[in-house]
Order: sequence, then C-alpha cells, then structure tokens
Amino acid sequence: MPKDFVINVMSVDRVGIISSVSEAVLELDGNIEDLSQTVLRGYFTIIITAHFARDVEPARLAAAISDRGASGELGVLIKQRDRQGARPVVADAERFILTITGPDRKGIIHRISSYLSSRNINIEDLYATADKESFLLIAQLQVPPGADMERLQMDVQDLWPEFDVRVSLQHENIFLATSHVDFRQARPGNYRLR
Repeated sequence: MPKDFVINVMSVDRVGIISSVSEAVLELDGNIEDLSQTVLRGYFTIIITAHFARDVEPARLAAAISDRGASGELGVLIKQRDRQGARPVVADAERFILTITGPDRKGIIHRISSYLSSRNINIEDLYATADKESFLLIAQLQVPPGADMERLQMDVQDLWPEFDVRVSLQHENIFLATSHVDFRQARPGNYRLR
C-alpha cells in the first residue's frame, strides 16, 4: 500500500547530508515531492514530503536515513502524511511577505507571531536572525481575504513604539516582481535583476 511521509532531519552541518538523505529515500523506492532545508549557526535541518509506492514502515525509513550518518549524527523524525486531510490553514488566503528590521530585543518573534495569530494570519514560512544587536525577520504569510493591509502594516509597526523598527508588507506578487534575481547570464559576467 502506498504511503506518504513528512521527514525531518537535523544534524551538525557537513557536506553531503542532502545527498545521503535523498539516497535513503530513493533506495526505498520513494519520491521526494517537497523539500525545505536551511543551516542555522552551524546546524542543518531539512523537512521533506515523500511518496512511497509500496508499504514502508516509518521505523525502517528512519533507520535507513540514520545509517547514512555516523552513530547518533542524524536526528530523524517521521510522521505519516494524510494526503486527503490536507487543507488550507486559512481559507482563500492571499500570500504576503512581511519584512521587519531593527534592533534586536527579547520577544520579537513572540510578539509578532502572537499578533498575527490573533488576526487569523498564518505564518507559512519564516526566517529570522540576530547579529550584533540588529534583527531581521522575513515571513511569508497567509492573510484572510478582505484584511485591511494598510491597517495591518501600521499595527505591526506599532508593536515596537519604543524602537526604530522598519516594517514592509507586500503582496507576494509585488515582492517577487521587485526582488527576483535572474541567474541566466545576459552577457558573460552580467546578471540581471528583475
């Protein structure tokens, strides 16, 4: 019987982890459908959705992935995925990109995530980093239809009245149109920014 899994792997970063994990999936006749990977301060993490045409037990899959690293190197978590149960978190949502920059303070992520949650806005993807007292957050949001985006941006800005925080909220299409890097060479040595 076919199975779908969500696979999460974490480790100290090194060269070749994606190759090792994808090899384990392939050897069990699995197909990776989605993959998101990042390295944070020297730690590698990856989340994958994979489809297996035949019956594979989660413990066997976890062992196959773990065996691709040194003893105890790869932390593996596997959950069976229900394809039929997948539904949008926010019905008819539009995607917006939120960017916040400013001085680093404790609780920024909690403050913004709590505010967004209170407005039924789902965080679909999030990147945040702090370096030498400065903070950067970039989030892809699912915003319910009819939301007042101007008010939303002002409310987010007002979460930090005591700090010089810059907030940008753009529809995903506008963000992509103004931020897209075209890596195809126009001429040798020249890259185009769209």
